[in-house]
Amino acid sequence: VNWHHKVIADTLMKVVRGEIKRLIINIPPRHSKSELAVVNFISWCLGLYPDSEFIYISYSKRVAAKHAYLARSVVKSEGYQELFNDVSLMEDSKAKDEWRTKQGGIVYASGSDGTITGYGAGKMREGFGGAIIFDDPHKASEAESAIQRENVIEFFQSTVESRCNSPHTPIIVIMQRLHHNDFEWFFVKWRHRRRN
Repeated sequence: VNWHHKVIADTLMKVVRGEIKRLIINIPPRHSKSELAVVNFISWCLGLYPDSEFIYISYSKRVAAKHAYLARSVVKSEGYQELFNDVSLMEDSKAKDEWRTKQGGIVYASGSDGTITGYGAGKMREGFGGAIIFDDPHKASEAESAIQRENVIEFFQSTVESRCNSPHTPIIVIMQRLHHNDFEWFFVKWRHRRRN
């Protein structure tokens, strides 16, 4: 455990408490960002709020499905069930990229080239009800391409932005900086415009 793990965990707790609505986590590869802010965060939130609705997106549907499946495995684990015995999965929730709790929660995973039509994140209430998590929006090898960067921004504007079920639904972006005009550059400007 390193100091940055505690900083990330403390900051994610502020998201759940409603103190932060738009969060960017910048961290280099192989520093546990997806494990902490996706796998552990989603499963922990479902333990506290079993009806939470999450949309999880990464540059690749395969990567997104893998992390969503790992979160599902945590929820199904014996240790988790001892801590959060009010959470149970629907019997037909066997897909890696989409699974639900019996309490009305959902985790839906997609790639940034995919579709999330028909899905929403968060509940229509003031307290926490889920989040949109955008993890590594750019594939590192494609970040130098202006067209590829613009495709990710267009996907966010045309699809992701409208998937918040409530104005209280947090959006979390997790990424390493890859280019001065990458998605983070856009997201910071977008967040600033929303505040004004």
